[in-house]
Amino acid sequence: MIKKILVPVDGSKHASKAIEMAANVARQDDAVIHLLHVATLTKIPDGIREYIKSENIHESSYFVALQTMGNRILEAACEEAIRKGAENVQASVLEGDPAETIINYAKEGGFDMIVLGSRGLGNFKGLMLGSVSSKVCHAADRTCVTVR
Repeated sequence: MIKKILVPVDGSKHASKAIEMAANVARQDDAVIHLLHVATLTKIPDGIREYIKSENIHESSYFVALQTMGNRILEAACEEAIRKGAENVQASVLEGDPAETIINYAKEGGFDMIVLGSRGLGNFKGLMLGSVSSKVCHAADRTCVTVR
């Protein structure tokens, strides 16, 4: 029986499909869905830099940008999971290499299943270097479901 489901999200339509599938499984097995956004930033948008200055925030602009964008993605994903029938939804934002972070988080958190969208927002990079979902499914030591 599946009790803990990890759903990596990035705001893409494929992540939305993964949320829907995870919600269906969660309803059947009374499982917890944990949404995870793994952020990687190379440049902080100017609007976020201005916000950080105006609010007199002392954390690094990188950290604030990471949290702000990740939290917005997770907020929308949580709302969607609940609309689709999930009752117990949790969420986290982490920084790092997406595939590696997802695999480690799933292992450390004792998740029974990882449900991923087949493609995220980085489609071109995924075509050139291999998608996150492909890497996770090949390297994870637990059940992985890729949703198209």
